[in-house]
Amino acid sequence: MLPESIAADYHSPAVDFLLAVKPVPKQKRVLLVIESSRAYGRGCLLGIASYVRAHMNWQLLHLERSVTEALPASIKRWRGDGIIARLETDEVANAVKSLQLPTVDLRGIYRLPGGAVFDTDPTAAAVLAADHLLERGFRNLAYCGFRNVVFSDKRAEAFVSYLAGRSIEATNFESSPYSKSGAGGSLAQERYGEIHVEQLVPWVRELHKPVGIMACNDVRGRQIVTACELAGLKVPEEVAVIGVDNDEVICELSNPPLSSVVPDTLRIGYEGASLLDKIMSQGEAPPKETILIAPKGVQTRLSSDFLAIPDEELVSALTYIRENACEGINVDDVIDYCQISRSTLERRFIKYLGFGPKEQIQRTRLERVKTLLRETDYDLFQIARLSGFRTTAHLVSAFKTRLGITPGNYRLGVKK
Repeated sequence: MLPESIAADYHSPAVDFLLAVKPVPKQKRVLLVIESSRAYGRGCLLGIASYVRAHMNWQLLHLERSVTEALPASIKRWRGDGIIARLETDEVANAVKSLQLPTVDLRGIYRLPGGAVFDTDPTAAAVLAADHLLERGFRNLAYCGFRNVVFSDKRAEAFVSYLAGRSIEATNFESSPYSKSGAGGSLAQERYGEIHVEQLVPWVRELHKPVGIMACNDVRGRQIVTACELAGLKVPEEVAVIGVDNDEVICELSNPPLSSVVPDTLRIGYEGASLLDKIMSQGEAPPKETILIAPKGVQTRLSSDFLAIPDEELVSALTYIRENACEGINVDDVIDYCQISRSTLERRFIKYLGFGPKEQIQRTRLERVKTLLRETDYDLFQIARLSGFRTTAHLVSAFKTRLGITPGNYRLGVKK
């Protein structure tokens, strides 16, 4: 009997065609059970494509599907060597398991026998979102996700824990779930949240304002923005919102557009493919722990582009630093611009942000460095000049102190 998620009445011409194609000697046949309906899945697919282009040793079968969609019945006749998947439900996981092939899961939930699991690091994502809101002066912070959805629960725990370590108590919204067991996966919860967005209205109204909210993903973030509109609240002046996944379509459909943590999906796909290749070709034993990949940063849009600080001079200083840090300014330049004493400036930074103006200048420069490392092929001399560092040595030292790796190793990681 076929598993429920291998649909007997689902005919796939693509599968039938590949079943008829004779395998190329020494070429591995790999099934991709990854949705192309969301930016996260598409990013993973592009990472896999990058690996395949570099190694030229795979024949791929990719089924156009949503994250919960059943597999075609004809897949049972497919003879392959491995699978890369994003497994969302028990039904689909059992269907993939029945194929009895090495499987690398990029969803972070299911570990199949002899397989491995990758995921976006929930703690790193939560820290990025929290720091993004804190740096904008928000001290009332909250989290909103989907109860009993694994990635949402992990990010909630990390967000609340990180802020607790900074003596900030974050509110965690728990709506009535679509199902107590989380059946149907996150898509079912998202649809339920879309239909019942009014559940969020009393909650956002009761929060102490101004408040910054981390949503478990971009869909939930857009629902929060909608709830604010229904509640008559201004975004971002009263409620700032940041999601996760940086799905451009979802973020731009939000009004105002939604800020989001940017997962490194290309790297997840590339490293997932690399590990599966080693398992298939070398019999390498996969790690028992989930392999966590840190996000690349935050894409700021209008939903959080606001300084919630009741201190006009400090806001002016932060704006000046944001606009001029990469021009080589120092704290004295900020003092001259704001026309206040060093002690006053330091005291206000510590009161609202928890660190001084020198640290803010350094953070701004390093964010610029990370962007240039990701998006250009400039050498370190050029990057140092464009980000406000006096020398390449100063850049390398500051980068390694802050991130724990060299700029070169960071670039290698994000360029995979």
